[in-house]
Amino acid sequence: MKCVILAAGVSRRLRPITNDTPKCLLKVGGIPILERIIRELHAAGIVDIAIVLGYRDDLIRRFLRRRFPDATIAFVKNTSFRSTNNAYSLFIAREFCLHHPTEGPPKRGRKKTIPDHSFLLLDGDIIFSHHLLTHLKQSRGANRVAVRVSGKHNEEEMRVRIDRYANILEISKHVSFRSTFGESLGIEIFSPRATVRLFAILGERMRNGNGRSEYYESAFQQMIDEGIPLKAIDVSSFPAAEIDTKEDLEYAEHTLIPLLDHA
Repeated sequence: MKCVILAAGVSRRLRPITNDTPKCLLKVGGIPILERIIRELHAAGIVDIAIVLGYRDDLIRRFLRRRFPDATIAFVKNTSFRSTNNAYSLFIAREFCLHHPTEGPPKRGRKKTIPDHSFLLLDGDIIFSHHLLTHLKQSRGANRVAVRVSGKHNEEEMRVRIDRYANILEISKHVSFRSTFGESLGIEIFSPRATVRLFAILGERMRNGNGRSEYYESAFQQMIDEGIPLKAIDVSSFPAAEIDTKEDLEYAEHTLIPLLDHA
């Protein structure tokens, strides 16, 4: 399994805390968020990792080389991080996700083949339970989306609506609360074939639409509309939080970390 972590954003909602420090390097419970993520990936047996960088990428590179000197981590730079959204950050990681390790990056004119690995996508601002990734990996479904079902939901969340088989019908911030099953946490697994189609869709949307300014969930929705099933996996029993605001930081520090420490 390959993993891409998206960590290019400026994190304006956390200013002035992020004026000089990228969000993924903010400490929660004394440990930077990104360090926690990589520890969890390694614990789940996932070691082939790429990180999409943008804002203060120099600090992130230095930190990772110092903290994980022996880890296999590739860096992808989003030079347009101030004017693009996370769909574009994901799109520029396509060569890492699609090529076969023995073949090298795809060359112009080479026929596309299905990779022999699945793909894990992670936002770089999530703190989550030690058991969440293992649970997601072992869950049924070729393509899986981690969803927090329990608790309150708000306008800022990427919400999902499902059918009776837990297949996602709709994923966006515009799903009505009445039909919301839960919040997509920003942790997804895709099969090799679905990975190829995901990046093809992202490319189409970059060329023909608003792909550079979209959330990557817009591409997920197109996959769903094309008949590619995305299964909603309820991970409510595994504490997790996305860090977007000062309130999120306070919740993670004072509520989430004690839960994780006793899990």
